[in-house]
Amino acid sequence: MNIKQKFMKNYKIYILFALAGIFVTSCSEDDKVTIDVQNTVTSGAVLRTIAQTGTAWDVLDDTEAYSVEVEVQDAEDGALLSEVRVYVDLVDNTEAVITDPAETLIATLPASAFSTGANGFPRSTYNTTLSEIASTLGLSLGDYNCGDQFNVRMELALTDGRMFTDTDATGNVSGGSFFSSPYAYRISLIAPLPNDDLYTGQYQLTTVTNGIYGVADYADGVYTLESVNNTTKVIKDVTTFVAFGGFGPVDVEFELVCGEIIMKPAQGVGAGCNATIQSGPANVNATYDLMNPDDSDFLLNFTSDETADCTNSVQAAVRLTKV
Repeated sequence: MNIKQKFMKNYKIYILFALAGIFVTSCSEDDKVTIDVQNTVTSGAVLRTIAQTGTAWDVLDDTEAYSVEVEVQDAEDGALLSEVRVYVDLVDNTEAVITDPAETLIATLPASAFSTGANGFPRSTYNTTLSEIASTLGLSLGDYNCGDQFNVRMELALTDGRMFTDTDATGNVSGGSFFSSPYAYRISLIAPLPNDDLYTGQYQLTTVTNGIYGVADYADGVYTLESVNNTTKVIKDVTTFVAFGGFGPVDVEFELVCGEIIMKPAQGVGAGCNATIQSGPANVNATYDLMNPDDSDFLLNFTSDETADCTNSVQAAVRLTKV
């Protein structure tokens, strides 16, 4: 059974059971780029991300720490490495007075700070704290706020004088499965919940505002909410579009960020028209009491079909009530 045939006889909808095929296709494209770059590797170098921790900081705790391990690959297996320069900047997402400091050099990692890693290429780890970044940028609490982000950008310098950074990386290099070389990282400033168990347990989901085609995106019913982390929660195994026979089940993630309840983008519903129908953040998010969060009953506003895969996007909402 499909959705669009019910409403638009001249169009075809299909269920995306071909996810595995899409995955193979995307990997295939990435592999082609990998081979091309390896065959002509003298054209550049990459700074591969191996691991990172601390990508979300409590805005009130200036001891919060961030760490990223990177690996250098070039035409001579990392031998062209001169140094890696690290820059920081503030991404001010608040609507009040905008703080816009200049991007500033915070550290330089010389070649001597790297050692050979598991892949045979030089690796090093960069560490910093909220206090260090704020001091480097000349900021204090109030200049940066809950909901803002710090941007950490790296610049790879080679011994032949060439330099590479985020503006030099294509999508396959910055986000591809082989290279994973974005050169730039975001640290989100958040207000953690008092404990991880808030907004978890058994909840009755009730549609408040229908989505596309005037029907509910998510089936009313009792579902389990679990923690992905302190501020990210997931509604497990939700059936979608029961008006058309039902699809899924899918997991639906949302975040509690600085007083707003935000559905994460690109939440697939298990069916599509041209690609896949996705739910995402609302134009106006629901809110919660930042100082005294109450998880007994709350709204989750979202955008139905956020990419307009089938039709124009619609603002929708569900209510979740603890049972």
